[in-house]
Amino acid sequence: MKFIFDFDSVLFNTKKFIENNYRCLERAGIPEDIARNYYQEIRGEVFSMKNFISTLLERQKVDGKMEDIYEEMMQECPNLANFSLLKIVERLGKNNCFIVTKGDDDFQRDKIKRSNVASLFSEIYVVPESKKEIIENICKKYKNEPVIFVDDKIKFFDDLDMKACPNLKTILYDEQGLKKIISVL
Repeated sequence: MKFIFDFDSVLFNTKKFIENNYRCLERAGIPEDIARNYYQEIRGEVFSMKNFISTLLERQKVDGKMEDIYEEMMQECPNLANFSLLKIVERLGKNNCFIVTKGDDDFQRDKIKRSNVASLFSEIYVVPESKKEIIENICKKYKNEPVIFVDDKIKFFDDLDMKACPNLKTILYDEQGLKKIISVL
């Protein structure tokens, strides 16, 4: 059995990460409401935290180093891993687990690395948009095994060709996510 996990809001507490980021920006002199509004404005685009910080510093004419703010934000990553889910991942074994996440390659890989979870996964894929091709390729590669895809967004399931992946099962990671994963083990 193979497992494919999304990173944000599945393996990582993205909500707490974002709230921490607003506090870091506020300490740097960028009002929280300005940061929130700009985040909403660019939401849906491939998100680069470094570009986000740089743009806010420039727009608000705040003297500050993007690198320092970024570093302060990223220091929280090890505390935001989903430790309950990672215990299950450890039991499943590295060879059975993959990460497929959407976003800016550098930013996503940095969050994954700093969260200390990378070593638990055999492969990590970062895509700018659709996860379809990678999910379907993993299903084909392991066609004789069940493949479980865990994500917190239904849109990534809707994108898949389930006929091309008869061995695929999807799990929506919500407040019952852990129970759903345990039920398939």
